[in-house]
Amino acid sequence: MKCNCTENCIRDKSDVLGSVTNLYDNCPSCINKKFKKSIPLKRQIKLSKLDKNYGLCESCGKRHIDIVMAHVLKIMIDNKQISDSASIRKVGVPLITPAINLDFLPYLSKKSLVIITRFCDKQTADIILEKVPEIKAIINGDTDITIGKLNENNSVMIYELLGGCDIRCDIQNTDLGPILIYKNQSLLHIEYPKEESPKIKQLSEILDKYENPLVLDAMCGPGTLGIYALMKNAKKVVFNDIYIEALESLKINLEVNEINKDKYEIFNENILNLPSVVEEKFDIGIVDAFPKVDTTHYVDILKNICKEVVII
Repeated sequence: MKCNCTENCIRDKSDVLGSVTNLYDNCPSCINKKFKKSIPLKRQIKLSKLDKNYGLCESCGKRHIDIVMAHVLKIMIDNKQISDSASIRKVGVPLITPAINLDFLPYLSKKSLVIITRFCDKQTADIILEKVPEIKAIINGDTDITIGKLNENNSVMIYELLGGCDIRCDIQNTDLGPILIYKNQSLLHIEYPKEESPKIKQLSEILDKYENPLVLDAMCGPGTLGIYALMKNAKKVVFNDIYIEALESLKINLEVNEINKDKYEIFNENILNLPSVVEEKFDIGIVDAFPKVDTTHYVDILKNICKEVVII
């Protein structure tokens, strides 16, 4: 997992958690200008008024996310990438980093936002990265398309990184403390940290049935569920994924979350081949597939090596 910039994008867990408190709060001097998401920007403000400092706070250096998106939209309009009647909702999907569950719209500091959009070429992306300090990366992609490797029969789908560094950090809170998940966002699917993750809650209830279970995380992705299992009570976790980029992210996340190397193994296998590859029998097999993927044959196969197979 390589960084495309000179910034310290992959930071220690204590460093990230120590800096995240009040990270997205505003200061008394911040401009609290907000925009209606679905109304054309030009009907809410004269675009010429956005030319100077775009509301950047001189005290804390932050701006409200709406102003940041308006700044990006104006550059897209100026470079004829999008209609001049577009609203900020049309810009794309904004992803903060580090990402935490928020019940308010954030005020952003430098290099804290990755945008996935369908309305930008590389030249315009370069301008956005130069002019908009909060932007960490611009990605060309359609978020209606699942990226990664859907299953063993599908080819890999990825987005195009137009510029910047797309390494993001999601912070998922759990009953045992936060888990940090780093990923290259152009290569791995989007996950939003939740106040309480239904997947982790389900896994926790299953783990409670065992004392020190052996766990197979058969479609591990960047590792959230398997890492949680090790934090809770798993004696060992075998991580597996057919998509090599997911495993590159996993390796970073195991290190960042300070998981003992003696507690896990990593395989890059088709899930259907696992019974002939792994040497152990497991108490729990976890299958966390993409939506709409038929998991019936996975369950049947894993029952050969797992006492219990769970669809998360």
